[in-house]
Amino acid sequence: MFSNMPTEPRTGPALVLALLALVFAGTPRAQEDFVLRSAATRASVTISVIPFDGLENLPERKSLASPHEVLAADLDFSGRFELASSPASGWDSATLARKSVAVIASGLVTKGASEGEIRLRLRLSDVSTRDILVEKTYTGRARDIRRLVHRFSDDVVFQMFGERGIATTRIAFVRGKPGHKEIWTMDYDGFGAEPWTKNGDINLSPTWDRDGGLIWSSYVGGNGAKLWRQAPGEKARHLLPAASGMQISASTSPLDGEVAMGLSDGEQTEIWRGQPEGRPVRLTYSRALEVSPSWSPNGWEIAFTSDRTGEPQVYAMDREGSNVRRITWTGAYNDQPSWSPSGDRIAFARLAGGFQVLTIAPDGSDEQWIGPGEQPKWSPDGQHIVFTRSGAKSSDIWVCQADGSRPRALTYFGDAAMPSWSR
Repeated sequence: MFSNMPTEPRTGPALVLALLALVFAGTPRAQEDFVLRSAATRASVTISVIPFDGLENLPERKSLASPHEVLAADLDFSGRFELASSPASGWDSATLARKSVAVIASGLVTKGASEGEIRLRLRLSDVSTRDILVEKTYTGRARDIRRLVHRFSDDVVFQMFGERGIATTRIAFVRGKPGHKEIWTMDYDGFGAEPWTKNGDINLSPTWDRDGGLIWSSYVGGNGAKLWRQAPGEKARHLLPAASGMQISASTSPLDGEVAMGLSDGEQTEIWRGQPEGRPVRLTYSRALEVSPSWSPNGWEIAFTSDRTGEPQVYAMDREGSNVRRITWTGAYNDQPSWSPSGDRIAFARLAGGFQVLTIAPDGSDEQWIGPGEQPKWSPDGQHIVFTRSGAKSSDIWVCQADGSRPRALTYFGDAAMPSWSR
């Protein structure tokens, strides 16, 4: 059976229990029609980050994160920069040139207008000409210094590469023990973790909506798993009140926000899609179990898992349910597809002496192993994959580069799983 996640149903016939335990979440179009190509290789820039001035003048400096260290960590995390140590004397052109440093980041921290407020002026300069490439001033509470630096980090990435950075993004995940699981969120680098739900029930499979809200499957209310949605500053509400049956493993279309999901009537689980508050449309008609939908970045296709051939494999279909095609052919257990933001790769998990994360082209070619883990999801820039790595009695959230390099743990809770990266 598929093993994307445990679901812990309370009651129901054996068949329903078996289906819920699986909750874990034709002819293809021409490749050029639906793949948003990304650069095959990405150049890196050597950068030096100078310790910021002014921090010593803040009374709360000992409790604050060091802003230049946060910035350096952001740029290193991005995988787009080579970090060079800063000269002891600050801007030393000879030393910087010897290290092939192209740009240098510096900053000034001052008190803001009100108590506890700070102003952060940050600058990115060309080493050879000393021209200022980016200069921004951010104002906020002292406790938000990490968030302010993250914003500048994204500005630096945009200035140097013309693409949006990921330092201000968030990752949602699930924490808890059997019988009690809550949705949590954290900064992209693992800091700032906090609960999103606090209902004391079983909440699973978070996915980000287009407006920064979350959709997840919850057993709250005692009527089986239902999809719930909560936008920032609003109360949680039932997402698809017109849909009956168990509602699981949601995915939102980047095109129009339409939701694809697994919908179970107790005997069968199929893929459906529909607008929030609307009545969903059934897409698959099979005696097989079909779950874990993932939209392509342009909203034309949906990848999903089906055991129609006897073992779970990754498939794709048009948004109308037509042109179904099989993507994975190697291995007896392939599951949990996640379409990359550029459209040229699909991440998935394979059971092979433990779960492994792999990626594959949408036409089923060029399979690549990433490393141990499951439940993979892409970063919004397509440069990273977040996933769950489990031990004998624990699980945590990890992240790596899209090629599997530089894996690192983001959480150390021991009960974290089912990550989802914000847009």
